[in-house]
Amino acid sequence: MDATRSGTRRMLRRLVMGLAAFCTLTTAQDSYDAVYNDIGSLPCVRLLNATGAIGCQSLNAASGVLYRTDTLADIQHFASDHDLKNKYTVVMPYWLLTSSNVETLRSTDKLSAIIAVVNGTDAAHTVAARPATINSPDSKCPNCEFGLYANTPNQYQWNPTGTDLLSQQFDFPIYALNTMDDRNIMSYNAVIQAVNINRFKGYSSYPLKSLQFHSFMWAAQDTGTCLRKGWCTPVGGASVWSTPSLNISSSDNKPIVVISAAMDSRSLFHDLTLGVESSITGMVTVLAVAEALSRSSIPLDTMQKHILYTLFTAEAWGFSGSQRFVQDISSPVNCIKPPASGSGCTYPFFSDLDFQHINPANIDIILEAGQVGGITSPAGGSPTLYAHIDNLQPTASAALLTQIVQVGSGALGNTTTPPATNAAVPVQAANGDGTQRGLPPSSAMSFLKARATIPTVVLTDYQKQMSSFTSQDLDDTWDPVNTVNAIQQAASVISKTAWMQAQGVSDATLMTPAQQQAIGSIQVNVQLVQDLLLCLTRNYSCPLIDGYLNVTASPSPPTRLPHYAGTLYSQSQPFSIFAWNFLANVTSVKGVTQNATGVPPPQVTGCSSRSETVQCTSDQFCVGDQCIQTMTRYHDAFGVGLGMAEDNSYFIKDASKPTWTESTWDPVGLRLFDVTSPGSQGGELAAGIVLTIVSIVLVVFGRRFLKKTLKVD
Repeated sequence: MDATRSGTRRMLRRLVMGLAAFCTLTTAQDSYDAVYNDIGSLPCVRLLNATGAIGCQSLNAASGVLYRTDTLADIQHFASDHDLKNKYTVVMPYWLLTSSNVETLRSTDKLSAIIAVVNGTDAAHTVAARPATINSPDSKCPNCEFGLYANTPNQYQWNPTGTDLLSQQFDFPIYALNTMDDRNIMSYNAVIQAVNINRFKGYSSYPLKSLQFHSFMWAAQDTGTCLRKGWCTPVGGASVWSTPSLNISSSDNKPIVVISAAMDSRSLFHDLTLGVESSITGMVTVLAVAEALSRSSIPLDTMQKHILYTLFTAEAWGFSGSQRFVQDISSPVNCIKPPASGSGCTYPFFSDLDFQHINPANIDIILEAGQVGGITSPAGGSPTLYAHIDNLQPTASAALLTQIVQVGSGALGNTTTPPATNAAVPVQAANGDGTQRGLPPSSAMSFLKARATIPTVVLTDYQKQMSSFTSQDLDDTWDPVNTVNAIQQAASVISKTAWMQAQGVSDATLMTPAQQQAIGSIQVNVQLVQDLLLCLTRNYSCPLIDGYLNVTASPSPPTRLPHYAGTLYSQSQPFSIFAWNFLANVTSVKGVTQNATGVPPPQVTGCSSRSETVQCTSDQFCVGDQCIQTMTRYHDAFGVGLGMAEDNSYFIKDASKPTWTESTWDPVGLRLFDVTSPGSQGGELAAGIVLTIVSIVLVVFGRRFLKKTLKVD
């Protein structure tokens, strides 16, 4: 009997506790759902270098009543309206996000956060609403403090209207809205609907719609401090280099033709960073050059010079990719701790050591594709390409400049397949107006800082001033005619010039009939240019990339992906991975060497689709479901001012060089909720206190009742 009563008591006790827990959890979740609406977020984050920090940070969970500003007059009205008594989240079009406007808002002491609308469906946020000119948020000479002319007085300012917004530090959250996919459209609609309700109420009739921000960044002060505390990671990723010469050697005394571009860009909101004009057009140009040259009737590895393709990442952060590459190929590797198996070195860390095959002393010329999209060409006009050379060593590049302008003049005939249907894009010497400006910010500067006499040409679509889209979150589209024409012409000029240089030909008019016939086999594929633009900006799951990486097999195939470099080793590098596969394919040897009969063996396919039965040999890679031999490699890209210790931690070894790091984060997000009037909030607080007291009383008397009635201890 006592045992039965004891079991009943335990069961009742558990039942009561379970019901209490269930009610507590259910009530808490119901309350959260009733109060908050979590929405997608695109934050501005904190980055650091040896001297300080840039970007956005919020030590606390900031919140503010939504307030809409569509014009400069709206911002000024907000600043002067003394009837506004709350903290506010100001919603504005992206093009109003300037240093002066931010300072106006911050000085009011009413600003809690900013929401910048990059693209939207509301009339104030459409492309048509944008002003004719929007200045670049980058500095007046991006990265020039790390470039070739860093110590040159009065160096040329390539971005004279730049506002330098990207170099500023903000102690409040700044987030973006952009209608680029379904999730972000929902976020945009929720915020715009909420802020319109507040505007309709005159920002005074409660309840008002508010946003709460979670954007805590751990890092503080500078890179040295945050690295010691383990609160940041180097900005960087993986560069890619490739050559058709499988037997390239540092001791072969064979000159090298370098063809280069950057892969990454920067903007205030890294999740939105595309950089169509800033970097993608140059990347597409190099890939199109590699594909065109792969069809040369004269094998590239038999020519007088090697051809080396380089695509660098983290270039937007002090030319970190190209500087790291040049530093590594220029210094002997002292591998203190070899890996237990495989290639490379454990300390200092290198994933492979094949870059030692490249002798920097053998680099003969550099051809670089910069901003070549023709996006900012005059309305109704066609773009022009300009060839820039170093003004400190002008004679070194004079002959190369003459040759590239000659090729660009059409001296070699049609250079596209299918033939271009639009007007040809002219190529001119940038110093043709008599002004020696030198090279614009470019990866080539990293090579020239090591050896200044390398003949170098950087091809861009501007003569005097970089695109106003430089480092903008708005740099996300292109002109379907001008951009394709400009890229195909840039690729044609670079591929033809590189081919002639590799053949030892300095003047197109001096080519033999056989050479003239052979160079005709080099045709830039215009369809490929169009496909690459689409794939690298809007649809990473396009057929071209899917053919290499099978990305559509993912449950959620990726579409638009950002071109921000990311952080070293901690994030995927989708564009580096694609560039590696693409270059590996077009520079590769399919199958192995010829057998004893002199007949090439059959190509080995199925290494991806039938990997359980088809395997490549140890010196091969599986690319596009086919076993190939290739001299295509990744190379770590992060600031040369940083070093890696044996325990894989990082430290500053030279504060005068790039030392960019990104702060580690707590989870970031936005929550939409209603805020009541101050009087109502006081009433809610009082009601909450009363309910708490009542709950305590009920618990105390409930325990006494259970103890007395059920004999529960």
